[in-house]
Amino acid sequence: MIIAQTSSKTISVQKSNFKTLNGRVTDQITGETLIGVSIHIKSIKTGTTTNNYGYFSITIPADTATFHIAYMGYQSIDTLINLSLKSTVSFQLKPLQNELNTVVIKGTNIQPIQNSPQMGKINLPISQIQALPKFFGEPDLFKALQTLPGVQQGSEGTSAMLVRGGSPDQNLILLDGAPLYNPSHLLGIFSAFNTYAIKNVDLYKGAFPARYGGRLSSVVDIAMNDGNMNKVQGQFTFGLLASQLTIEGPIKKNKTSFIISGRRTYHDLYMEPILKSTNPDFEKFQLYFYDLNAKIHHKFSDQDHLYLSFYNGQDKLRTKLKQGSINDGPTALGDFGLGWSNTTGAARWNHIFSSKLFANTTLTTSQYKFNTTMTSSIFGSKINVNSDDILNINSGITDYTAKIDFDYLPLPEHSIKIGGSYTLHTFTPGTSLSKQTFNGEILKDENKGSKIKGKEVDLYAEDDWTITNKLKANIGLHASGFNVQGKFYTSLQPRISARYLLPGDWALKASYAKMTQYMHLLASNSISLPTDLWVPATNKVLPQQSSQFALGISRNIFRDQFEFSAEGYFKTMNNIIEYKDGADYVVTSQDNDWENKITTGKGKAYGLELFLQKKTGRLTGWASYALAWTNRKLPEINNGQTFPYKYDRRNTLNLVGVYKLKPGIELSATFVYQSASPFTMATTQFEGISPEQDKQHDRTDKKLDYIESRNNIRIQPTHRLDVGISFIKLKESGKVRTWNISIYNVYNRQNLFYFNIKDYKGNTANLTGNSLLPIMPSVSYSLKF
Repeated sequence: MIIAQTSSKTISVQKSNFKTLNGRVTDQITGETLIGVSIHIKSIKTGTTTNNYGYFSITIPADTATFHIAYMGYQSIDTLINLSLKSTVSFQLKPLQNELNTVVIKGTNIQPIQNSPQMGKINLPISQIQALPKFFGEPDLFKALQTLPGVQQGSEGTSAMLVRGGSPDQNLILLDGAPLYNPSHLLGIFSAFNTYAIKNVDLYKGAFPARYGGRLSSVVDIAMNDGNMNKVQGQFTFGLLASQLTIEGPIKKNKTSFIISGRRTYHDLYMEPILKSTNPDFEKFQLYFYDLNAKIHHKFSDQDHLYLSFYNGQDKLRTKLKQGSINDGPTALGDFGLGWSNTTGAARWNHIFSSKLFANTTLTTSQYKFNTTMTSSIFGSKINVNSDDILNINSGITDYTAKIDFDYLPLPEHSIKIGGSYTLHTFTPGTSLSKQTFNGEILKDENKGSKIKGKEVDLYAEDDWTITNKLKANIGLHASGFNVQGKFYTSLQPRISARYLLPGDWALKASYAKMTQYMHLLASNSISLPTDLWVPATNKVLPQQSSQFALGISRNIFRDQFEFSAEGYFKTMNNIIEYKDGADYVVTSQDNDWENKITTGKGKAYGLELFLQKKTGRLTGWASYALAWTNRKLPEINNGQTFPYKYDRRNTLNLVGVYKLKPGIELSATFVYQSASPFTMATTQFEGISPEQDKQHDRTDKKLDYIESRNNIRIQPTHRLDVGISFIKLKESGKVRTWNISIYNVYNRQNLFYFNIKDYKGNTANLTGNSLLPIMPSVSYSLKF
């Protein structure tokens, strides 16, 4: 049964007899607003989609029309509406029943891919992400995104995202509108998102709409669930590594809802006893993470909704180890700790001013903190003297943002978005606190470091313009300014994305986007870790900038069962930074002199991406392939010569499938392949002889490495196959029980995490390597109630 609630209202006849229909689309069972629902009028070949709050508005040159409302995973409806009598309507879509005797998802006639002017955008249904093979029993959002064309993982098994030749800091990660600066757990192994609390994920890797700014490579726009307006429900999941609990429901039915979701790992509870039993020098071991999501949605009226969102995630690593004692003499203890956390909050109010004007006002805060503590203690000597050396390094970033956005639809051919924001940034690039104590008295106390404040202003305007039936375009302009250390940077960033329908219903799409980023991430050349430092553009360090061109074709094929797209892109990047040779994190953090330890230069990335996706039927999934190049050129690195970026991988292939074998049994598999990435290795060794070594007995066997160029070697491609099977049972009480068995890296591929040079023999270098993630089975239990 489909319910359509309408409010009667007489509207005046506009020029050319245009009439406007507006409203919201929600889930009939939960009351959750639905994002990206297609509202289409077949007779005049026009339509629109709902925004991030389920709101839509459409103006047509007719009094009466049949509206087709469609959304993946829901029953589509067709309804005849007289717009002279009704201008506001609330559509409630019924989910397709996931009963165990239903194994085929039928098509819903959603908007074909060739009808949209947007390119470089992919939406992944959360249900598909949760159906993929699980890593230690955990569905992982970023590992799913890494299987899309143009997106690569960092080191094997990590959740770092590299998009079209960019670095991890060039991704704008938005959680309910608030930026998240370190979206990973457990040193990058897991992403920071509990998928059971997420409603929608959109990835933009090019053709950025003007409303987004501040990053060069991608936008990942994540929307949390709002909470069930009608009844209390939840889901509990127990795995080998972590457990999560999500509960949602009404505070006041059909008026106020809540959702709260928590997740924590507990492997440290059994790892510590094992380590202590195998190594008596272990005093303490901790390695865990947790995250917490919460949200409240209150409906003042059909025109006014309020959303309050909160997220907190924290990781902690600590090892305390005896470093030795002599007889009854003093004992040395080494205590090392790493901790990092993300906290975001958002308050959003959206208001419908009229059938053509929608506004959303947002206040957000985001804080990322990182702390390193190293303590060396000597105690227990015969004269009872205790001493401590303490090094404490802190870094992070804090944002406060106010933003307002308007959606305005003056005519059927135009959909206009305008808005602006103001952000106060506070950067802590590296504050170190060093102490030396003797019997409780401080002998030396040093506190180095300072905070840097920056103020950012952003304004934008964009228009989805239907120029003709064949030609559509999204045209926009993003303007920004950044005030830091008495310097004011400005940037005008034009954006355009267009679609032209070719014969055979193929869409030719082209786009151009300029982006500016007022912050950098100081990262080592080997692996992205939480120890990387966020720093701002300053009066010495310029903002990053990029320009990206893209050209592609797309079409629904094989009776609209598959979406196919092919895109080529070319991107240039200016003012990107890296550490100079020899500089590192600890030194930079301690002396707070990071500006003199970096060098700036240029980057270039280009490639071709193919994407084939099937969204309906017993078998769903996608295949993606990317052929890509990405290079860097910095004057003080590699003698100023161009070198391949550390994540330059020529070929990337991903195959993802979910198959409903029979009622209650679901199979899934993921295959990933990435050609070898470059790294720097000495190709020759020489005898190390100093001028003073004029006598034979003064000679040493010390070898000197000769490195011809940076990232000069490619050794081994990475690939693996993950599989999973889920056993689903619908109980008489209405609860759904799921057992999942997944195997990561089925054929135990030794994808090496890092390499070492063992020795040289003639012109051959012998390497040794380590693989961190061999074949790993996992099992998890989930109960939805």
